[in-house]
Amino acid sequence: MAIVLGGVTLSPHMVWQDEFTYSVVAQSSLRTLGGDVKVYSQQLQKGVPITLVATEDTGWLTKDQVRDTAALADAAGNTYSLTLGVQSFTVVFRHHEPPAFEASALIPRVDAPDTDYYTATIKLMTV
Repeated sequence: MAIVLGGVTLSPHMVWQDEFTYSVVAQSSLRTLGGDVKVYSQQLQKGVPITLVATEDTGWLTKDQVRDTAALADAAGNTYSLTLGVQSFTVVFRHHEPPAFEASALIPRVDAPDTDYYTATIKLMTV
């Protein structure tokens, strides 16, 4: 399964952490003065969180992938295409839940070579 964000090919072993923890239905209820209950529900079309995670066990990113993804995250207001296997989305970084992107070297070094690998969390949202 290929994972491509804004033209940056990421590790295909990253995990979509919140794939099944978000409800695509919004609902509210209201009790009337007569004692009845009115229920309103609507299918949500956008705003689905997509959190991609590279853990110590799987999905590591290279230093170039980290740099390229950081550059995408640093561009305010941009939308990006995200491909997860056969699924495609238009997404933005979730800057309202900082940090929208973070990465840590598996082996922390001051002068890390380009061959080092990183764990990372990428917080996105469909638009």
